Amino acid sequence: MQDAPLLRSSRGASALLCLTALLWLGLDVARAASPEWETPPVSHKDVKPYVDVTALHALVLPPPPEEGSQIDRDDIAGVLARQQVDAKRREMAEADGNLLYDRFAPLLGVEIRRDRFPALVNLLNRSVRQAGQPAFAAKNLYRRLRPYQRLTLTHVCGRSGGSTPDPDAQQRTSYPSGHSTYGWTTALVLARVAPDKAPALLARAREYAESRLICSMHFPSDVEAGRALATAVVSQLDLNPEFQQDLQRARAELAAAR
Repeated sequence: MQDAPLLRSSRGASALLCLTALLWLGLDVARAASPEWETPPVSHKDVKPYVDVTALHALVLPPPPEEGSQIDRDDIAGVLARQQVDAKRREMAEADGNLLYDRFAPLLGVEIRRDRFPALVNLLNRSVRQAGQPAFAAKNLYRRLRPYQRLTLTHVCGRSGGSTPDPDAQQRTSYPSGHSTYGWTTALVLARVAPDKAPALLARAREYAESRLICSMHFPSDVEAGRALATAVVSQLDLNPEFQQDLQRARAELAAAR
């Protein structure tokens, strides 16, 4: 019986360690989580995509580069080079990581809010949800470590300090970049709503994707995979009659407000 307090203490210490590990895991998930699509934020779990394109990633994406390959070394060099950006660009990258529609709205000259543009928000929500299907299927398949999990870095978005390699990390969701997929999908759809803004929107999508490199959340091949996937998804949307109907409603809605 004299050993009972010691046993309870040991169990308590183990429980505390497990709790601490879960909290750190939660922080990792928070840093890499999907952006808030709308402001104010709302749940999008019930948004219905136009069609199920989950399997599209198998037709569009190659496997991620093997560790140690030349492409992988180029990926690492691309992340390390962007550790040197100035504070203003880093601040922009942090904001890009947190938000989606708000980061493209200034190019349209409006706030993308469902109380003002319900047809536009519906169009974007359904398109982004559709793009998320193959993106997250590929993440679950390939389970690539993120840059901050593989490299010693000084700057990582969401952290006051840097990072050290963690080859045993459980959250392995670098390929493809979800933010890049979402950003390119948003820009491509908005370019169909407002064709006169297309060049600026697509340029902003490139910046939005590059922010993931600056944040040390993704490698260049991850964000390129997101662009390729978004392009393929929106090409499928162009063939969907329901998408085309929603697109016309969103165009009329935006035109009336501009």
